[in-house]
Amino acid sequence: MAMTEATFENAVDEMLSRLHPILLTIQQGGGEDALYSLQQQLLELMGLVERNPGIEAATGDLYAAAEAVVADRAACSQPIARKLRLLVHAHQRFREHLSAAQPLKPGRRSIWLHGNLRFAA
Repeated sequence: MAMTEATFENAVDEMLSRLHPILLTIQQGGGEDALYSLQQQLLELMGLVERNPGIEAATGDLYAAAEAVVADRAACSQPIARKLRLLVHAHQRFREHLSAAQPLKPGRRSIWLHGNLRFAA
């Protein structure tokens, strides 16, 4: 069954609303569990959309920024403010790029690659 544009937009909006609290948790000191939750939400979201290099890069940047915040907090590295700012900006870029997302065509699988992340849906 093909996903209508409205259904697709609702699904993407719902996924984005689930990302926000995870990112807040990471900003407030959440560790590996929050990072894992972020990865799972990104995987689920990428399973809905056609491959797009801009979205792929923004997804990788968002995850990398979150990973840097978690790693620096664990190591008590400073300055954390810059990393937090990068995370906020990466989230904004991710949302902007996601506005160009197209629904994954029925019967197709999508594989997203970015650095060490492999998103297969």
